[in-house]
Amino acid sequence: MSATVSSVKLASLVFALLTVGMANTLSYKVCYAVYGEKYAYFVSNGINALYVVFGGCILYPRYCKNEIPKELLNQPQYKFVVMALLDAFGTFFSAMGSVHTPGYLQTILNQTLIPILMLVSFFALGTRFSISQVTGATLIVSGALISSFDSLLDSGSSQPLPLGSKISIFFYLVSNIPYAFSAVYKEVAFKNQKTDVMYLTQQVSIYQLIVGLCMMPLTSIPGVASQNGMPVTEAAQDLVDGTRCYFQLPHSGCGNLPTFALLTGYCLLNFIYNTLGLFLTKYASSTVNAITSSLLLPISAVAFTAPWMGQFRENIAVSTYYGLVIIILGFLLYQYGSKSTASDVLETPKPYKKQNISGEEMNSLLRGTQKKFKAKRAMRSPKPVASFQERMVGINIRHGMKTEKGAAYGGCVGGTIDLDTPEVGGAGAYGSLVETGSKKPWPGMRTSTSFSGLDMAFSI
Repeated sequence: MSATVSSVKLASLVFALLTVGMANTLSYKVCYAVYGEKYAYFVSNGINALYVVFGGCILYPRYCKNEIPKELLNQPQYKFVVMALLDAFGTFFSAMGSVHTPGYLQTILNQTLIPILMLVSFFALGTRFSISQVTGATLIVSGALISSFDSLLDSGSSQPLPLGSKISIFFYLVSNIPYAFSAVYKEVAFKNQKTDVMYLTQQVSIYQLIVGLCMMPLTSIPGVASQNGMPVTEAAQDLVDGTRCYFQLPHSGCGNLPTFALLTGYCLLNFIYNTLGLFLTKYASSTVNAITSSLLLPISAVAFTAPWMGQFRENIAVSTYYGLVIIILGFLLYQYGSKSTASDVLETPKPYKKQNISGEEMNSLLRGTQKKFKAKRAMRSPKPVASFQERMVGINIRHGMKTEKGAAYGGCVGGTIDLDTPEVGGAGAYGSLVETGSKKPWPGMRTSTSFSGLDMAFSI
């Protein structure tokens, strides 16, 4: 595939991304709804386990051919453990909130990752942002609040929203916090290094699966796995029963449910979605990226109201549509601010070069302005390193950096390939780590956290 694509191929790519992205979003919600609250913890770990299997099948042949960078193989394992820990918390909270959080609201709440990530980068790295970026982030938060208003206050509903559902919405929103810290850590941990996304996500997935299982005691806290809490022994038994349910074994109670197809299908959709995201971010302009991402949000949210959703069909209040419009405007404004900042990138000033401070060390997250530098323009290396993206594809937040040819690389995740997820989800959704300026992205992708399955900003 050439660096330039025809209009027909580009339109086909955009259409495919929108279609698969919508299916990815719907399948995530439906999967958790079918498995229910009882098996939500199993699903979050099941997604990680499937990604370990899928990733191993892809990575092992490459490992045998010595295609993995040696410097990556020699990386300290604690880096992967830290990433896995952060992603695991994001996956856990999103899994605990996914069952009772309306699907359309999940799509909207995912957008709050942008302002949360801005706050984390501001306090952790001293990043500064343009007025357009701050205004855009404010609109995103405002739109999310307006969209959530009816769900949280039971406005216009004949039946009050159960307390458990409100707690679920809270957990789902909070899951963005560890995802944001994870994104920042990934930027710092692998700067100035050639990276292989498939290897990184596989390592993180393995550790995340272990950490996820160790988080079982948290299910006993009231309001987490259930309103009254779930004893550890019961949670352990649910993992066993959930496995039986996944394989639809006799007497599992899931013989008539498409549990195997749903969980496996979601992981495959997430994989395909993030692969398409890589191609779009490589071969399309930043404008096409922004438009596609902004279109995916309302399409995915409104899709939950379609008749073909059957028993999973949801009703959306009028205020939600208003909120969607505000969020899209905020996203586009943020994109505009990011693009403007990117055009003003400065190389490391000579005084800093004399102090042996590298350009990468002066990088700012999310295309902001370095706090220690008084100039109004962002000060970064002209060749910054792109990073994982949690729950987002095509969003130019330091993720999706400008390359030599001016193309913006996004990532594929989550919960993870976040691969997030989603996250994109349970797991999260990672963006891709690519060598800046290279003609091809490093193979691989991922979601919700490490190939864990949550989804991305305009994905879940």
